[in-house]
Amino acid sequence: MLLVCLMLIFTMSCTAKVAGDCAWVRRIVVNEADVISRPTAEQIVAHNRKVDEFCR
Repeated sequence: MLLVCLMLIFTMSCTAKVAGDCAWVRRIVVNEADVISRPTAEQIVAHNRKVDEFCR
């Protein structure tokens, strides 16, 4: 039984990603009234760039 469970785990981890499948991620949008620190703003920009790169 343990062997079967291990095989299922490894089989499921080998699924191919579908390019352009962006249902799991979204760009972060900040309201102009929000007050955020510079490091947070840089992290948001980096995140949004990754979203744009992955979701072409």
